[in-house]
Amino acid sequence: MSGETAAVVRGRVYGTVQLRHTERGTPAARFTVMQVPREYDRARGQWRDGDPVPVICTVTGPLARHVAECLTDAVHVIATGNVAVRDNVLYLDSAQVGVDLAQHVAYVDDTLPAVLAGRAPDPALRAAATPAHRAGPTRPAPAARPAPASAPGTDWWRTTPRSTWDAVTAPSRTRR
Repeated sequence: MSGETAAVVRGRVYGTVQLRHTERGTPAARFTVMQVPREYDRARGQWRDGDPVPVICTVTGPLARHVAECLTDAVHVIATGNVAVRDNVLYLDSAQVGVDLAQHVAYVDDTLPAVLAGRAPDPALRAAATPAHRAGPTRPAPAARPAPASAPGTDWWRTTPRSTWDAVTAPSRTRR
């Protein structure tokens, strides 16, 4: 299609996501992203936030259901799609929408840690997932860290962080 301008919008969701269905039953979602441009103030010699620019984003199909389920007010997102200006309002017909990982931690259904999903980790699966080369001699465990005040009653919080890649799926213990 000619005449369309592709754009990337990065900002925060403003308000709630509206989910509706077309006459044929196709889901369609609409939400507003507030993009705040950074501007250099030469008089002060520093960067500052510019005037917020609201961008109305629309998505259809399975993406609309995912957006309606995942996005809430003030979540940082990155959206790409075709942009149009109508009546001095920016509209983005979004092709892709994602959570801005520079601002948030996001989990995919398959990678959600058991503790965050509300289920206790299965010890049999944990033992089966341990590679054979790691089952050799064990080293003494370092002193256990105290559990946070709001920690769930599982042994997950008391385990020592590992220096392998699977440690990145564990939630952060620091408060944000």
